[in-house]
Formats: sequence, structure tokens, C-alpha cells
Amino acid sequence: MAGIREIAKRAKVSISTVSYALNGSDKVSKKTRDRVIKIADDLNYTPNLAGQTLKKQKTNIIGVYVSDFGGYFYSHIIDGISKKLKEFGYETIICSGGKKARLFLPQKLVDGAIIIDPRFPDDDIEKYAMQGRRIVLLRAGASKGLVSHVLVDNKKGSYSAIDRLSIFKKQTIILVTGPSDSFDSQQRLQFSLERLAHHNILNYRIFKSDFTIDGGKSVAQEILKNGFKQASIFSFNDEMAIGIYDIFKQNHVDLSEFNIVGFDNDEISSYLVPSLSSINYSKHHWGQVAAESLLEMINGGKVSDKIINTEFLERASTSKE
Repeated sequence: MAGIREIAKRAKVSISTVSYALNGSDKVSKKTRDRVIKIADDLNYTPNLAGQTLKKQKTNIIGVYVSDFGGYFYSHIIDGISKKLKEFGYETIICSGGKKARLFLPQKLVDGAIIIDPRFPDDDIEKYAMQGRRIVLLRAGASKGLVSHVLVDNKKGSYSAIDRLSIFKKQTIILVTGPSDSFDSQQRLQFSLERLAHHNILNYRIFKSDFTIDGGKSVAQEILKNGFKQASIFSFNDEMAIGIYDIFKQNHVDLSEFNIVGFDNDEISSYLVPSLSSINYSKHHWGQVAAESLLEMINGGKVSDKIINTEFLERASTSKE
């Protein structure tokens, strides 16, 4: 692969002139810049990002760390992040579950990171933050004051779900949790139990799952095995609720006997029959706020925490009294 020395030789100019031309500097004329760029293209020249990073101490790239690429959840968040960053000249690289990708931060191959992945060790996050890396967490973890947190208001969402389901007094309330390492699932369980105690409701069950449609299907099968003919179900995300719907319909269960609330208000929720009540918030806005928080830090702003508002969105799955 050709380097700037070869380009300079072909263009019969100095290496510094090539560098200025390739970086769009006005220190060279447009004619010279166009000629150098044409030669670089002919030689299939590719800039050395690592070298540029060492020189400039900046890449204009942000790392977004997720646990996986499955389901509907991440797409809207990532879209919000990438569009906001693009407004300010930054590109986004998505990293999933790898130790090597985590080293982009200390090696300064990215200018900052937005972390959702629960498996990214807090000790590493704190260490990198203390080294001056700019980090925003979309989950709990790491010492406050070192990184910014942008979190969904799980308390308000969980309280409003339990408040709605508490109206159906004769029904057992079933809580369907996400993965044990999920901060959001842990919070939703904690706040749901708090609200159940507030209403003096002792008739509840907890079924553990994993935030996937298949996980919801497994829970639905357990619910049926336990002999439930009716119940009020709070699924800690919409994907599991979709799985519950699927198994109930396969087994000809009368869905009018169940009151079901999800969390996340995924687009498909309004198309289910009956349409799914859910805790609504904008995942796209969540991503935008995370990006804005990181940009503030990169530009010298202070570490800060922000909360994304949630609200109960009533649909047919809880509209009967």
C-alpha cells in the first residue's frame, strides 16, 4: 500500500505538502491539493488512523459498547447516538462483548465511549476514566463523579405498571424479569416489589427470564404449567410479552383473562391483539442524550447524570376492569 512518500515522489512535492493537501489545509493551492488527491486515489492510498491519532490525540470516533446485536432494543438507541454524533463530525463504531475492543479506550483509538454492555468491567471503566477517557454509562456502575450516567426512569415506570395492575385485585400479579446481570431488570424488580408492598399485595409470583421473545415463550409455558387461568403480568420488556402472547395463542388461552403490561413500547406492541399496554419512553432520545452528554465531557464539561422520562401507555391489554 502506497504511503505519503510515494505520493510526494509522484507529485514532485514535499511530504509536508502532501500532508497539508490530504488534510484539506489552505496552506496549499487548490490546484496542488486536487493533483495530490488524484495521485493518492490512483495509488489507493489509505490514511494511517493510528498514526494520525498519535499525532492529533483525536480520532473523531466514538465507541458504543453493547452486549449483543439481537432484538429490537439497541437499534433505536444506536440510531439516536450516531445521528447526534454525526451532527458534530463524529463517527460511531459498535463493539460487542470483546476484550480487545475494550482496549480502544486506553489506546486512544476512540475519543470516548458510551457503554450499555453489563459485562464491561466497572474496574476497567473507572481505571480508564481516571486516565482521562470520557465515558457515558447507560446502566449503573462505576463511581459517580468519574463517568456520566444516562438512565431510564425505572422507578416511575415500574410504579405506574404496578399501580395499574393493582386494580385487578383478584388476580395474581406475575413479574417477568430480565437477565440477572441487567441493571434495568434489577431496578424494575426492586421498584415493583416496593410498589406491591405499598399496595399491601402479597399475591405475586416472580418468573426469571432473559429479555428475549424465546424467554417470554418459556415463561408462558411455565405460567400454564402452574395452572394459571388468569393473572396480571408485568413483563419487564415488550419482547418477552410478545413471546407470552405467542404461546398463549398457540394454546388457545383466553387473553381477556390476563392483564399484561410491557416495558419499552416497541413498535410492534400496538399491533398485537389485544394491543399491549407498555411503559413508554423514547430509546432514540435516550441515545441522543447519551451522545450529548459525552460531547459535553469531550468539550471540557463536567460529569453529570441524566434521567430519561417514562410514562404508562394504556392499550387494550389492560383496558378492562
